[in-house]
Amino acid sequence: MKSSAAAMLLQYSHLNMNIKMTIRQKLLLLASIAIVGMFLSLWVQYRSYSVQAHVQEVRAVGTLSLAAHELQKERGLTTMAPHGRDDHGLAQQKLNTDAALIRLAGAGIDLNGFRESLARLRTSVTEKTINPLAARDAYSNLLHRVINEMDRLNREPSAHIPMSDISSHAHLIATKEYLGQMRATLSYWIEHKHDNDLALKGLARLNILHVEELRKFRLDASPELTDFLDAQFSGHEVENALGTVQQVVSSGNLPQGLSSSEWWLMATVAIDRLKAVEDHSLQLIEKQVEKELDHLQTAMFFGVIVTVVSGLAILALALSATFSLLRALDKVLANIEHITTNMDFQNRIHADSPEEIGRISKSFNELLDIAERLLNEKDYLANTDMLTGTHNRLRFSQVLHEEAERKRRNKTPMALIMFDIDHFKSVNDTFGHNIGDEVLKSMAKLVAGEIRATDLFCRWGGEEFVLLLRDHDCDAAITLAEKLRILIESSDFPAIGKMTCSFGVTVWEQDDTETSFMARADKALYDSKRDGRNRVCFERMRTSTPLDCVACGQ
Repeated sequence: MKSSAAAMLLQYSHLNMNIKMTIRQKLLLLASIAIVGMFLSLWVQYRSYSVQAHVQEVRAVGTLSLAAHELQKERGLTTMAPHGRDDHGLAQQKLNTDAALIRLAGAGIDLNGFRESLARLRTSVTEKTINPLAARDAYSNLLHRVINEMDRLNREPSAHIPMSDISSHAHLIATKEYLGQMRATLSYWIEHKHDNDLALKGLARLNILHVEELRKFRLDASPELTDFLDAQFSGHEVENALGTVQQVVSSGNLPQGLSSSEWWLMATVAIDRLKAVEDHSLQLIEKQVEKELDHLQTAMFFGVIVTVVSGLAILALALSATFSLLRALDKVLANIEHITTNMDFQNRIHADSPEEIGRISKSFNELLDIAERLLNEKDYLANTDMLTGTHNRLRFSQVLHEEAERKRRNKTPMALIMFDIDHFKSVNDTFGHNIGDEVLKSMAKLVAGEIRATDLFCRWGGEEFVLLLRDHDCDAAITLAEKLRILIESSDFPAIGKMTCSFGVTVWEQDDTETSFMARADKALYDSKRDGRNRVCFERMRTSTPLDCVACGQ
């Protein structure tokens, strides 16, 4: 026990010696790193704020809006433009779309595989391996990726403009996108006049999405932007375009006399009005970002001043605390080394400092007291049943293993008695668990007074006990079990009077394992219970030669 405690304290002492060797360097480096890191952090943050706030918020929103707009125009010229495709105009629009996507990449926005998907779609359209409606849907899917990227930007915690500004802008782009899809769908329906149900369902769905995005825009947008929308997104052309969609969705039929070119121009006017609102929204966001940058630079200037002053104060305090700590540590380590070197466990660390080191020394002394007491109590707590004071199941398993190994070598006898209290559950149910506990303690005390010091008496669990008889043969074990049965039957127990116990007995045989040994005793106890309780039953290996003491009786 002492050697174990000494080893622990020596290890602790060596650890502290290692700390002593490096603590000076660590503390001195701490002051240097704190100052250098503080100024470096300020510089990095300033660069991060100034660049990210402008590029990632203004340029990202603007470039995403431009990319969405150019892609919408390419979709219209590619899939649903009336009176045939304008190849020259389409070629120029593709260049405009590519330029917008290049700007996206320059703004640090990575739409993984976007340009490759667009290139494949363009090839399919050129080679006419995809019909106009499918091409429209493919372009729409690409557009939604751009809009979803703006939604992601809206959720970025690093943004320094009101989230509602970016959110309303994203809803505005989605509103324009669904209006563009309605323009394309209705134009295709007018031109081809087939798949009426499919076209009607698609138009109704797009109209609902358009109205919902417009509602969300009004919820998030500032009053200034809402007023601008009301001023721009109005007039005869806009009312006719939206009214035409409502009429078709309500009636399920195309308007009489409306050509695809007339509808295309009508819807294009409404889309252009939304584009004007989108441009105005971008201007408002840019102004907000510039304002935020001004505030940020001003706050950064004052932050630098405060940080420098604070850093100097921290440096002075750190140096003062470092030297005080090192002096106190030297004294404490000297005491610990004395304790571990001289094995003087009654000695304690002398520290008269009222500061933290003194508190540490006091706590270490208290830890020594506790460790000494715990070492003394450990074996008792680990091996003792707290209720009855007998050995516990863990201790029994350890001793049984040791004895089994010994019996395999010297082939001497060993017996096991397992018994439990008859009808103990009714004791708890009738008199309560407190009385039941008293019965268990009395039972353990009664049995312990009748056995030898070499016998191992343990509480197995609940109301069940075991007795390991290290050198008893069959006759001696049964005799002792019968003696205990009679003693218990004739004794009075607190509050309940008479009690009885059932006993199972077995002996060790050379082919036994600990498990089979215990199982036979348990089987014998079961037989005792089955045959009427308050009796002793013996069980041995079925393959062994019967013995005269194999019996079951009272």
